[in-house]
Amino acid sequence: MLRCAQRDIERVIVKKDQVQFLLSGILFGFLLGYLIAYGVHEPRVVDRAAPVPAAGNLGMAGGAAPAGEASQPAQDGASDPGAGGGEQTMSRVFEEINALKSAIGKNPKDTVALTRLANMYHDAGKYDQAVDYYRKVLEINPKNVDVRTDMGICLRELGKPDDAIAQFRTSLTYDPRHWQTWLNLGIVTLTDKHDLQAATDAFTKVEEINPGFKDLPVLKEALRKARESASHKSS
Repeated sequence: MLRCAQRDIERVIVKKDQVQFLLSGILFGFLLGYLIAYGVHEPRVVDRAAPVPAAGNLGMAGGAAPAGEASQPAQDGASDPGAGGGEQTMSRVFEEINALKSAIGKNPKDTVALTRLANMYHDAGKYDQAVDYYRKVLEINPKNVDVRTDMGICLRELGKPDDAIAQFRTSLTYDPRHWQTWLNLGIVTLTDKHDLQAATDAFTKVEEINPGFKDLPVLKEALRKARESASHKSS
């Protein structure tokens, strides 16, 4: 997916008050596997390094829904490991999807349902479908930086890093202190575009806006390794 001197940042999911990204194999075997999750709305938890996260473990079932969401058929008992296993969990996922589609059918401008459904497709690795629903939200509210950033991530996963970067930069015109967008911008410019200056600028903004972000050392180390690699290539 991403190749630059054996660098690979495989998964990025970031939105306002909610950050998740998985880094693995950054530069010359610098292996990292970790998860960052800050959730106020509904944390979407990725628990494996595969490009397609495991369904049922990503806020599809059992996660706290955004305020105002009426239908939550997937919640009851879903967080209980003994509540019926994978089949029951998936059944609840499909129930929720159908409920959300029904709500959207009744009100095509229901941005809560549209966003929730987009997030579910996002987390299941169905990036085309996710982008479709994110776009519908942005047609209604183009200033939603959370949704725009998530859509950018999906575009990147679809092999469209330039489109992803364009969405991140648009997001920052609406909220220049949205540090999660800066984080995504830095990761994509570093791993997909190999643009050290753009990545450095983006990660510097992350530190400026959120100096307490605990994984800043990881980002700085990735930049250091990238500079080292570039130096070796030029010598």
